[in-house]
Amino acid sequence: MKKYVLMFMSLFMMVCSANAQIKDDIQKSKERAAKLQALCDDYKASGNANVDGYGDAVKNAAILAIANSVQLENMYKRQIGETQDGVTDVTITKPTLDEWVTFAATVAGEAASIKAATDKVQAATSEAKKMTEEASKQKNPMKAAKTVKTAKAAAVVVEFGNIATPILVEESAAQAKAVKEIIETLKSGKNL
Repeated sequence: MKKYVLMFMSLFMMVCSANAQIKDDIQKSKERAAKLQALCDDYKASGNANVDGYGDAVKNAAILAIANSVQLENMYKRQIGETQDGVTDVTITKPTLDEWVTFAATVAGEAASIKAATDKVQAATSEAKKMTEEASKQKNPMKAAKTVKTAKAAAVVVEFGNIATPILVEESAAQAKAVKEIIETLKSGKNL
């Protein structure tokens, strides 16, 4: 009997510590999502196809990461039986293991979109550098002003990508880790 009580207590402690850790991860995820949203709100296209392709890919990955963060929080709250305002509600339907597995695939898709964006960084950076060099060589003041403006816009897009990408990578990794832990907890606790 003692063994069963000790086993139950250790399982309970493991689940509680995993839930506390996931709550902290979700709070950090909210902060990263807010940073990404602020970056996306300030994003403006440069007018150059290569540079904008990179910027748009990063922005799309950021939007997906933000949506996944919100979905992760909602599913987690449903899993622990809380409403959005933190009140315990026993009538909430917990997500199934299949829903968590499907969400894990969505998070993996987010990682693929980040990879697609980072594949474009080299071309965008060299294009922005080329535009800056062309602007400095321009002799006509009217054309030079337009070229400088476009080059600055391209540099801003590249900078947007350089700032957003590390946040995206961190967010995607944290989401994958949290979902993996929840799935493992569900499987180990036979909490289906």
